[in-house]
Amino acid sequence: MVNLDDFQQVKRLDTSNVYDSVEQLAKQCSHAWEDAGKISVPDDYKKIDKIIMTGMGGSGLGARIIESVYGLGLKYPLIRLNDYDLPDWVDEKTLVICSTFSGTTEETIQNANQAEAKKAKWMAIASGSQLIELAKKAGVPYYQIVPTYNPSKQPRLAVGYSVIGQLIMVSKSGAFDFAKKEIELLTAAMKKVVEANNINVPIKNNQAKQIANKLFQKKIAFVASRHLVGAVHTTNNQSNENSKNFSTQFDIPELNHHLMEGLRYPDSNKKDLIFFFVESDLYPERIKKRYGITEDVVKKNQVEFVVYKPQATDHLSQVFEFLQFGGYVSFYLAMLNGLDPAAIPWVDYFKIKLGQSLGTWR
Repeated sequence: MVNLDDFQQVKRLDTSNVYDSVEQLAKQCSHAWEDAGKISVPDDYKKIDKIIMTGMGGSGLGARIIESVYGLGLKYPLIRLNDYDLPDWVDEKTLVICSTFSGTTEETIQNANQAEAKKAKWMAIASGSQLIELAKKAGVPYYQIVPTYNPSKQPRLAVGYSVIGQLIMVSKSGAFDFAKKEIELLTAAMKKVVEANNINVPIKNNQAKQIANKLFQKKIAFVASRHLVGAVHTTNNQSNENSKNFSTQFDIPELNHHLMEGLRYPDSNKKDLIFFFVESDLYPERIKKRYGITEDVVKKNQVEFVVYKPQATDHLSQVFEFLQFGGYVSFYLAMLNGLDPAAIPWVDYFKIKLGQSLGTWR
């Protein structure tokens, strides 16, 4: 097993420089703010009454974060779409955000073509290729990502570009306010995580390495609430793709209405299962109380758990603090699993069999 304090062992596995992409997440966010902030959006894009955000995998994460952080205060209904077809009710008062890092994802390309056919107001986010060409031809706003701070060239590791780009594009419709001060706060929170959890910080002082060690050889159940649900979904995805580790996600309070009765069996739960609770002082009091009781139930069922609690003082900064921390955890877990975190052989196999683009960026 790789020693996480041995940088040379780590680099031998990390042949695509995934570590630097994880570590440069805050730079991605600042870069996206500068580039996407320059995009001009016509005034009639504010004449909407509903929003659809489309995107698959990592390109759909911004929608989940917007829904988690801003959902209760949005001026219009927001629907996430991770599929081929827009609903029949899409019309000229619908804003459709189409996001695919590669610009070639077939589901998202179909969404864009349907949005154009339905005369919806739509925008594109991609690094180039088909989606950007469609946007240019249609004369709609687009953010073309220049992923300077994603040295691994892995689309899923451009999460800062994708999420901040989507935040900016939706905010330009007037759905919510998103100011430079928020970028400054969230990048400051992320930098603190980098200082405490980077590869040069030894395991005894490094919480991300410690948690990765506890997750090793375990099935992981991530648990979050409210504003952190989207961020935890991102880390769950990265556990699958970066760490090649089985994980799933549950949300409190919904979890309390069924999952606790499923802890008893199979007997292997006591050995193979671990819960990863993401707590927050910003959760409503009633939800915060649920965490302590839920953790007690898990303990009484002899199932292991770990806890992470973001320290930032606003919702969006906590989201990006956990994105940074979760990125480190998934990377370190990949190292413990003895695997290159960049390779996604089964996803590539599936796309080849389907005759679909691999969605790579060069």
